[in-house]
This record gives sequence, C-alpha cells and structure tokens, in this order.
Amino acid sequence: METDLTSKLPLREHLKNTRKILKLIQGLDKHFFTIMAIKCILDAAASYMGLLLSVYILDQLTAGENFRQCFLVVAVTCILLFWLQLGGGILQSRLNVRWETIYCKWDCITEQKIMEMDFARIDSPETRRLRERIWRDNNWGAGINTIRWTMMSILNGLCRLVGAVIVGVPVLVYMVQARSGAILMILLVMILVMAAGGVLGARYEKRLQQFMMGNRDRTDEERIERANLSWDLACGYGYSYRDGKDVRLYHGYDLIRYWTLEKIQKKSQRKEVQEASINSSKGNFCGSASFGIVECGAYLIVALLASGGILTIGEVVRFAGCLKNIFSEISGLCYQLPQLALAARKQCSTLEFLEISDEMYKGKLPLEKRSDNQYQIEFKDVSFKYPGTEHYALRHFSMKLRIGEKLAIVGMNGSGKTTMIKLLCRLYDPDEGEILLNGVDIRKFKHEEYSRLFSVVFQDYQLFSFLLGENVAVSSDYDEERVRKCLEDAGLGERLKALPQGIHTYLYKDYEDGVEFSGGEAQKVAIARAIYKTAPFVLLDEPTAALDPLAEYEIYKSFDQIVGDKTAIYISHRLSTCRLCDKIAVFHEGRLLQQGSHEQLVQDQAGKYYEMWSSQAQYYV
Repeated sequence: METDLTSKLPLREHLKNTRKILKLIQGLDKHFFTIMAIKCILDAAASYMGLLLSVYILDQLTAGENFRQCFLVVAVTCILLFWLQLGGGILQSRLNVRWETIYCKWDCITEQKIMEMDFARIDSPETRRLRERIWRDNNWGAGINTIRWTMMSILNGLCRLVGAVIVGVPVLVYMVQARSGAILMILLVMILVMAAGGVLGARYEKRLQQFMMGNRDRTDEERIERANLSWDLACGYGYSYRDGKDVRLYHGYDLIRYWTLEKIQKKSQRKEVQEASINSSKGNFCGSASFGIVECGAYLIVALLASGGILTIGEVVRFAGCLKNIFSEISGLCYQLPQLALAARKQCSTLEFLEISDEMYKGKLPLEKRSDNQYQIEFKDVSFKYPGTEHYALRHFSMKLRIGEKLAIVGMNGSGKTTMIKLLCRLYDPDEGEILLNGVDIRKFKHEEYSRLFSVVFQDYQLFSFLLGENVAVSSDYDEERVRKCLEDAGLGERLKALPQGIHTYLYKDYEDGVEFSGGEAQKVAIARAIYKTAPFVLLDEPTAALDPLAEYEIYKSFDQIVGDKTAIYISHRLSTCRLCDKIAVFHEGRLLQQGSHEQLVQDQAGKYYEMWSSQAQYYV
C-alpha cells in the first residue's frame, strides 16, 4: 500500500493511474471532456483570431489600403470573435454545472461502496488505514477538483500550442531560410533555459510537497494521528453544538491551540515553514525567470528576422506572439503533465478503496416467507474473533432460539453479547462453527432477504437529520398513522404531542426548525423504528441505557406485548428487566456460562448470574 506520494514512480504507472482516473470521470459524465475540449478550441481560436486581426490592421495601415475594406474585415472578425467568446462562456457554464454533478457522484460512489461492502471489511484495520490514506491524500490539495483544473490547463495549452504552430508556420520557414548562427544560438539558449527551469522547478515543488505531506522525521502513523487529532479538535468538536460541551467544560481549546497555533509558532516549526516558503519562492522564480528569458528570446529572433527586411510590421507582431506562445505552452505542458500525474496518483487511494472485494458469500437460496413466523435459529459450536485481532470474542458458543421465545442476554462488558447479535444478523461470519435457520446454514440464503428477518436496536444506533417520520420508517414514503402508533408504543407519545410539526418535525439543529432530542428520547425513536419494521426477530442491544430503570421497565413491558409471538432477544445490564423473559443466557469472557429462568439462576449461588443479581439488588431495596 503506497503511503508516500513524493516517492518515484515509473512512467508506465503514472500513465496507468491517469488513464484510470480519467476513465472513471468519463464514466460519471461521458460528455464532460468533449465539452471541455471544444471550449478550449474556441478559446484558442478567439485568441489567435484577435492576434491575426491586430496583424491585419497594422499591415493595412502601413500599406495605406482602403479604410472601408479594412473596416468591413474588422467588423466581420469582431462578430466572429463575439460568437466564439459567447460560445466559450456558454460551454464554461455547462462545464460548471456538469462538474457539480460529477463531484457529487464522486463523493457518492465512495459512500455507496461503504454501504454495499461487507461490514467486516469496513471494520478491518486495512480498510481503516486506506480511508485514512484517502483523507490524507485529499487533505493537502483540492482533491478531484485538481484533475479538472489541470486537464483544463493541459487542453488549453495543447490548443494554444497547435494554434501557435499553425499561425506561426511562416516564421519557422523564415528561420530555416535565414540560417543565422545568432538565431540558432538564441534557440539553443531558450531550450536550455526551459529545461533548467523545469528541472529546478520540479525539485523545489517536490520539496514543498514533502513538507505539505509531513515527510519530516516522523512515521506515517504519527503524521496521520497528529493530523487527525488536530483536524478533529479544531474543525470537529470545537465547532459542533453537540460535542462542544466537553471542549468548553474541560477547556479543550488549550489542547487545540497546542496542536495548531503553538505548534506552528515553535522555532523548529517556523524554520520548516520558512524553508517551505523559500522552496515555493524559488520554484516560482525559476518558472518566472525561464518564461521571461524565453519571451525575450522570441522577440530577439523576430527582431533579427525583421532586420533582414523580410518581415512586415504586422508579421513581427504575429511571429513574436506565436514564437513566444510555442515555447511558453511547451513549458506550461512540461509543468502541468506531472501535476496531472500527481493529482491522479492522489486519487489512487480512492480507486483502491472502490476495488475492495467482498469476502462474505452472499448466498443464492431464496428465503421462505412464512406468515406464522416459524423461524428457528441455532448456533452450533460458533467461535469468532474480530478482524485484526487474535482474541476470540466468542468461543465454542452453541444455543437454540426457540420460536416465539423471549431471551435475555446478560454479562459483563466484552463478554460477547453484542458479538452474538452481529453474527446472528450476519454482519460477520463465524470463524468456526455455523449458524442455522430452520436447519440451513444462513450463509446459503440471499443476504438481503435474510436481513429482513431482523429488527435491531444496537447500542450505537443512528438517527438522521431528517423528518421524525422518516427516521422511524427509514423511508420517505411511510404510513403516518402507523408511525405515530409506533412512537406511542415506544413511550414517546407525550413528546410527540408537543412537537410543532408532529412526525413532520426535523431532528437536530442542522435545520433551522429542527428539534434536539435528549438521549432517552432518541433511544425511543430507535425503538419505534424497530417496532415499525415487521420482522419475526426483534433484537434489543441495550437500547434503553439512557433511560431511568422505571422507564426502561415500562418500555420492556410494553415491548413484550408488542412483540407478541415473535422471537425476541434483549440485552441489558439491568437484570430487573430479565424477569420479563422466558429464558436468560449468561455470557462471560466470550463463553456461555448459564441458561435458565430468573428463578432457576438465582438459586445457583455459586453462579455468575447470582453474583450480578446480588450486586444490583441492593440498589432496588
């Protein structure tokens, strides 16, 4: 995996990267580069038409030609120039609109990839490092916008170069015919100056890039960590109304200042910044100096040709402009082409991310749709460890979930409770053993159909800054009465009545009229979402942690009635709610220790459940 964009890369790899990026952009809008090319051709044509018009006017005035004929040519040419420039402006407007669409699609394809890829791949260390690399590769530039700007400069340069050659062909003929040693010497100096300016400019540019990338006596991991910390504190938590409370109460701005202003003001940091500034100035000087020398050389060559009496005044202007443009556009292309290669190289991390292949078998077996919800799950000797770790989160786990059973899962943090839920929902596949649905390995079923069996409320549930009704139904098209009923069943009835727009109220302050929900209220919305989805399995992974014990008990009691004959699994640290369930499973350090009803488990005074129950019971006496 590439981590240093300033390291050397073979030309073949640069061409390959550039071709892949341009092909991807072309796939997002097949006409974008065509319109860009036409726009550049019109701009170049307008530029050289203006030059030829100036030449014509000078030659006509010198020769004393008829003013009426001269005026007619000027008028026609001006009309053509107007239409060329108008056409170029219209095409530029279309390019801007099309690019906004391309830019949105570019963001969407990475987000879509995240939504479609295996959950296990998202959570893998390799994917996390790749996403950090994407952030880093785009954070020190303009991202995909650089491709657009650089391509526009290259196409402009090519069109202007072709135009300069076409318009300035006679000057090349005159230069050959003149056979002047002075002209050849000037040409040689111009070529050498261009080459030297390009080499020195590239050298200083590389040093500047190395500074911006942070290649200054620190490892990649340290750079990533420090950059992310500084960025998150300065631009994330510090200006977020949801997270800003901790920053203010703990005076987090001191830490922000340390990683931003104070780090920059340190002597060693100032020295590095000054060095980068000097490199940038040297690079600009090399480019400006070489361009100035080339421009002077072009005028000298034309002056030498004019001194021989073979050029008119208009031709002097024409050939000086064309010769200068030939060398300046070549110089510009020599700079822009490596910039395009670098910009494409910075997007290779995104391409690599898009090319991540899924590992989980999606299955092809259709799921039998049963109106009686007669689905039975069985774990058979299941073991699992998370990607990138050697520690088993679940070990030799076996259990049958009886149809219509209410199961409570309890245990200390890290005992494997949530892992069991994730495996059941097939967010991960077991490393060992199998999970069966009505006797069939769940890996054989179509993944999308299998996932419809479960309504889940995880600890880290997510609400969106959309309408309340859309949050419950997870859709823009929903049954309003049903949404209201689900919210009432989840214990949010009174709050719903107080909302100004009811279920059409926006959540959070991202909208001007949005409403901020408390942690407990947000959890009730997540529970209402699980109720709205008519699935035969209902899984609650500590969804009431932000509620007081009484409110939690009431919700579980109400939820038990709503679930009806469905199979339900509840995870809770408050053991008082477990008494509502048919069976309790006790987890500890990734293993299943005990099973049974509350009455059975409390009788085993040497068991883990009795220990946990006794430690909590004192708070309810």
